Amino acid sequence: MVVNLDNFNKAVEKIKDNDCPGLQEVIKTHSLPIDGEDDHGMTLLHHACFKGKKDVTQLLLDLGADPNGGHHEHNYTSLHFAALSGNGDVCVQLLQNGVKTDATNSVNRTATQMAAFVGNHNCVSIINNFIPREEVDSYTVPKSNKAEPALPPAVAPALHKLLMQVNLNPVHLLFTMQKLPLLFDNIGKVKNVLESLCDSQMKRNREANEILSLKCHYLCFLMTRLAKEVQQHPDKTMLELTTQYAKLLLKVRASDGFPEFMDNFVRESIRTFPYKETTVFRQLLVSLSDKKVTTLALSFLSSSINGQRGFQDDNACATCGEEKVPHKCSSCKSVQYCDRDCQKIHWSIHKKECDKLAKEFKNLQLQSQNTPATDPNPDK
Repeated sequence: MVVNLDNFNKAVEKIKDNDCPGLQEVIKTHSLPIDGEDDHGMTLLHHACFKGKKDVTQLLLDLGADPNGGHHEHNYTSLHFAALSGNGDVCVQLLQNGVKTDATNSVNRTATQMAAFVGNHNCVSIINNFIPREEVDSYTVPKSNKAEPALPPAVAPALHKLLMQVNLNPVHLLFTMQKLPLLFDNIGKVKNVLESLCDSQMKRNREANEILSLKCHYLCFLMTRLAKEVQQHPDKTMLELTTQYAKLLLKVRASDGFPEFMDNFVRESIRTFPYKETTVFRQLLVSLSDKKVTTLALSFLSSSINGQRGFQDDNACATCGEEKVPHKCSSCKSVQYCDRDCQKIHWSIHKKECDKLAKEFKNLQLQSQNTPATDPNPDK
């Protein structure tokens, strides 16, 4: 629907300024159709997403803007524009309002592919990990032939939060469960729902989602292992069990410091994925079967679900893998942690190399202090 371009451009200026009241006034005063398009086929929502304006995007969605609307000349959708802007919050807004994630532009690229191309990996992760809250809530409603729902309603928010986690490090997921005790208290039902979600993601014909199916299976695998720990140690509390299992996952091989237990855990979770014919499983199988590759299985799994990255941040927590963490070991200044809790759990491993790393750090400092300054004009 082509509109008066002068009025449309006035609205676009308000979007650029993030002026929600001003935009609403322009739309009302000039009776601008909420899904009207400019001469490039862009809607106001397209412009808001391209500029990464969260508040304006929400206003337009509240006014009824179609997240799948518009006829851009190169077939870019609102999600394409949001992903290119790098604003993860805008991507979430669109996803919550039913935007299609598999739409392609004129060069046959999805929003996640375009985001990866420009290095907006956070947006790739958000889109690939998104699952509507309604899918989880559907398990809180009793089926016609069952007296009780598959999942207690109070557990649904916690399970949805777990499903939306981008960091797939099992230690991080265990720490997440510590903050969501309802998951642990209902671990059997949570495991069954995750197994069902894994199946349902693959039974959507053309809309089958291999990525989310794999992720649900991975989470279900973690719950299964944790449930066995509960059976073997019925006297332990949730905090004791999850901490104990986290320490087990972090154990390294004495000969080379390789986290063998965690790597085997991830490999086994992939091996038991029931949909062997999927592209994602075959790609993982090829990657993991290459004996020349020394990359951890977790890296391959994360790349499959969150999208491949050209580089990894070097400031991740040594315990749970969370990125951009603020603290370092006060002694060696080399290993980073989220907080003291992560440091305490990792100390039994780190203490074996801390002194060595500390000496190396001090030597580097001394070298830098003793290195003479270079004359920027040596020919003077």
